[in-house]
Amino acid sequence: MADSQALFNRCTNRVPGHGEQQSIAESLREIADSLDGSERPDVYGTGDYLEAFEAEIAAQFGKPAAVFMPSGTMAQQIALRVYCDQSRNYTVAMHPSAHLEFAEQLGYQFLHNIKRLQFGGPEFIRDRLLTLEDFLALGAVPGAIILELPARPLGGLLPAWQNLVDISDWARDKGIPIHLDGARIWQCQSFYQKTYAEIAALFDSIYVSFYKDLGGLAGCMLMGATDFIQQSRVWQRRHGGNLYTQAPFVAAARFGLRRRLPMMDTWVTRAREIASRLAAFDQVIVNPNPPHVNLFQLYLKGDPVALTQRHHEIAAVTGTYLFHRLGPAPIPGFAMTEMHIWENASQLDLDCLAPFMTELLRP
Repeated sequence: MADSQALFNRCTNRVPGHGEQQSIAESLREIADSLDGSERPDVYGTGDYLEAFEAEIAAQFGKPAAVFMPSGTMAQQIALRVYCDQSRNYTVAMHPSAHLEFAEQLGYQFLHNIKRLQFGGPEFIRDRLLTLEDFLALGAVPGAIILELPARPLGGLLPAWQNLVDISDWARDKGIPIHLDGARIWQCQSFYQKTYAEIAALFDSIYVSFYKDLGGLAGCMLMGATDFIQQSRVWQRRHGGNLYTQAPFVAAARFGLRRRLPMMDTWVTRAREIASRLAAFDQVIVNPNPPHVNLFQLYLKGDPVALTQRHHEIAAVTGTYLFHRLGPAPIPGFAMTEMHIWENASQLDLDCLAPFMTELLRP
């Protein structure tokens, strides 16, 4: 990884990342320079600077209240626990590829004794989005529902708007709270042509990340009804998440929000441009094609180790750098990686892609 990072730093035509890789000192100095000097740190979640930011994001998403937390893993487990406590029903309906299921060591089960309702039995197809029909076929009423927009494990797929409306209406008719894993919700506005508040209105609560896409240091916001957030604050302390101060994370979040969110539509457009050129090769699969957001999966025919090595060799000669590494793919004979389109990709010389890929994929 160290050699890969050094190569990345030498290249001038790059897809991954937000500008030049900064040192810790450079990153903190940039954040500090965005402050006017009047800000004062919160203490255990209380303070004007933090509370004003919580109110700002809550208003942006049309929710009555919000609480800043150190991580989305913490926020989402807390959201589900609050809902399950309210109904005394400790089952949750979620996609088999949900972040809680594959990336959090099953914390929702071990810490909160919550169980996942299985969609469609063992034959359920993991590489598709949930529909209202899946919920109707559950055979049980869950204590809560969680959906992810966009679905990162599926290449950033987004369901049709009416599909979301149908699921939301059904859940509310049944009295089932529905939570949105909105870690990358910032990407979704251009696809739906809806405001963040209009999207969030379909859900009882939502969490958003400030380091994904926006480049913050860490941290997220959990939003929902006032009593829901009050109970979430109690669980935040139980999780050890009520830090002495969260001011540095809040400052970084505010900086990233103001600097990078206005670029999002440009990144989505650039993702589609890059994907279109890559998909022109027979040995390439882009998923989805065209991308729904500024994220997509790239599949290349061949061995992941050999292709990664060849990529780095070509990058060293050409100064063009497309990805850090390839890994095994669920499609036999292919390697895959995720393509995240941010600041560097928006400056990419698109004409470099065809010759680079021709050399990369040659027999």
